[in-house]
Amino acid sequence: MSKLKMLILLLFVFSLVSPVMAQDSTTLISVATSDTLGKYLVGENGLTLYSFPPDPINESVCYDACAEAWPPLTVESADKITVADGIPGTFATTTRKDGALQVTYNGIPLYYWARDAQAGDTTGNRVGRIWWIVPPATVYPQRVPELGNILVGPTGMTLYTFTNDQPGVSNCYDQCAENWPPLTVESADAFVPGVNLLGKFDFAERKDGALQVTYNGWPLYYWQGDAAIGDATGQNVGEKWFTVVADVIGVKDDHLISYDGMTLYTFSKDADGVSNCSGDCAKAWPPFTVLKGDRLVAPEGVTGTLATIEREDGKLQVTYNGAPLYVYAEDKVPGDAKGDKVGDVWFFAKP
Repeated sequence: MSKLKMLILLLFVFSLVSPVMAQDSTTLISVATSDTLGKYLVGENGLTLYSFPPDPINESVCYDACAEAWPPLTVESADKITVADGIPGTFATTTRKDGALQVTYNGIPLYYWARDAQAGDTTGNRVGRIWWIVPPATVYPQRVPELGNILVGPTGMTLYTFTNDQPGVSNCYDQCAENWPPLTVESADAFVPGVNLLGKFDFAERKDGALQVTYNGWPLYYWQGDAAIGDATGQNVGEKWFTVVADVIGVKDDHLISYDGMTLYTFSKDADGVSNCSGDCAKAWPPFTVLKGDRLVAPEGVTGTLATIEREDGKLQVTYNGAPLYVYAEDKVPGDAKGDKVGDVWFFAKP
């Protein structure tokens, strides 16, 4: 066979196999789907990625034993981050204390869970009720300085509501909409909620036919003055524009539930504004806590007073009308309600 024919044959064979080689190339970050959890981000080998809410934006506070249990997703350089098509938002890096570059998603540092053994495992979700999967969400809660946990859009930018709107109706158009761009989706099916969000998401049709996302009836907007993730310079502009705090508690059947759907209980041996459950008691009945700076909001119709008390370990436990609130360790998933009347001292927290 002549060298020319050999070259032509090799080029033909390469043209057949090269698409397969392209399919074999790995993508660092992609999306998996679960019947129970919906869409969530995964890393190499399909292993689930997690977020840790105590992390500030673009900063990890998980080191030593924490980082052994929750290995950070790291790369040699930012240009090594490859992302599947269709994931909204920004992937970047933050520098850890040892100089390693940890991957971030909209400023959220990403981690694996050491006990996940294979693709599809999500055993790290809900661990300590402070580790969570990371959906490629349309709306999700993000902690920002001074304002606590507020709603942000798919790129991590702060969302707002307008007091001149009515439930399900936007009154912001023309110059207003240039200053306050509405959060819209192509269709209702394109909406992906974040984790731990009580309240109702819906859509309001704008004059141009676009579908604007609403939360508890109120249309959501960005503010053109916000330049970076974590900015919330639109708060209280004109005394009409405000950041959006998700409901901290909700109601299911005849009792209160936490933002992540767990049944809440009260302890009859507590005093007003005082918890008498610690040690082994608190292991069986973990206090319902929030992080410092979080604002407490209840849904419409829940008229009791929400507040916090500081526990001996410094954590902030939520109270409702003065009664400290707890979850029950035997309740494993949202919807479980096994703790009512246990020992004749534990009872559903009533709205």
